[in-house]
Formats: sequence, C-alpha cells, structure tokens
Amino acid sequence: ENASVYADAESPIEVVALDGGRYGLISGWRRLAALRRLHAETGSESFALVQALLRTPETASDAYVAMVEENEIRVGLTYFERARIALKAVEQGVFEDRRAALQGLFGSASRARRSKIGSFIPVVAALDGALRFPASLTERLGLRLAKAMEGSETLAQSLKQTLLREAPASLEAEQALISKALAPPPRPRGNRPGMRELRPGLSVRETAKGVTISGAALTPELKAQLLAWLGTPR
Repeated sequence: ENASVYADAESPIEVVALDGGRYGLISGWRRLAALRRLHAETGSESFALVQALLRTPETASDAYVAMVEENEIRVGLTYFERARIALKAVEQGVFEDRRAALQGLFGSASRARRSKIGSFIPVVAALDGALRFPASLTERLGLRLAKAMEGSETLAQSLKQTLLREAPASLEAEQALISKALAPPPRPRGNRPGMRELRPGLSVRETAKGVTISGAALTPELKAQLLAWLGTPR
C-alpha cells in the first residue's frame, strides 16, 4: 500500500467541533494518516497541513452516521476503520459506550457484522498509531489477533513495542510481524511422549512396530557401530 495513494493535501478532511476547542475527525482518516507518514518520511512541508471543512450537523452522532454511510458507499470501510470510528466516537463523548456506538453507527448491519466490528475495537485501542498499514489489516488476521489478545495480558503491549521498534516498511513485513506474534510458542525441548532416556543425550522409544533411538549422543560413529552389531550373525 503506497501512502501517496491517499495523500492529497488539497482535498479537505471533514471535522466536527467538540468541547474545549477540539475537533473530531469525521472523514479523511486515510488521507490524514498518509500525509502524516509522508511528512515523517520526507520532512516536506507540503505534507504538513491539510484543509479541513467544519461540519455543523444538529448532533455529532448524525455527522458520524453520515460519514459511515458515505464512506461505505464510496470506498468501502475495513473492519479496522469501522472499529476505529466507533472507538473515537465513544472517546469524544458522541456515544455513551462501545455498544451504543456500534448500534448507532452500524444499526443497519447484521448482528454478526456488528460483532466483528466490536471484536476489532480492542485491536484498534491497543495498536492504533503503531500499525503503519491499519486499513489493510484483513478480517481473518484481525479476528485472530483480537482472540489472541483476549487470552494474553502481554500480547498487545509486546506487539505494539515490536511494531514501533521495527517500523515495517511494507504491508507484507507488518503482517509478518503480526503473524509471528500469533505463532504458538515453541514446545520445550525434551523427550517426546513415550521416550525414555538411556543416558544423557540418548533416548529410546519402544512401540509395537519397533524401537526408535535418537538424541544428540547418537553420533554417526555410534550409529555405525549399532548397525554393525545388528548385522552381526549370531
């Protein structure tokens, strides 16, 4: 994914006024994220500013709903983007909680789709800003990540630190880091089930089909001696 695809400083983003002189982003997140990345990479002031249109709907929730509907039709939002919209709407006080945001923003979606969006919200909360290609996080990988985060207190923070440290330059590199973090831990080294140690570094496994000898002490010399002994006529 190339940042220049979404980077256009002359195309305005849309914002809504919030309390305390702050502004909430309604549309243009891809564009804003791309401009930020290009500014960080190039230092060019042409990417430092972006035009913004101030929208003043009757309520902020109306603005968010309108943004979701428009972008679903125009570009098709990813699950990460949908979840991010819901999370930001809650953080900015537009909706009371995540459940209300999901219902208010995606009420026309099926229950299954709302559930998937809800599953992505913890991923957004943990990794927003650390992912360099968040809009390309696939449904399958995102749901795997969400499930893994539920069962681990350290995965989210560890993965975030890895992403920030490695700063992957491509979508493939980023998703490789995520997949690596999701890989099961290596099994502790030791004897396989049914194995018994004959001596340090040498184990044997006996089954109805035969005997298996293995281990670091099974050197080529010892193997040759065993084969020679087995082949000696009695």
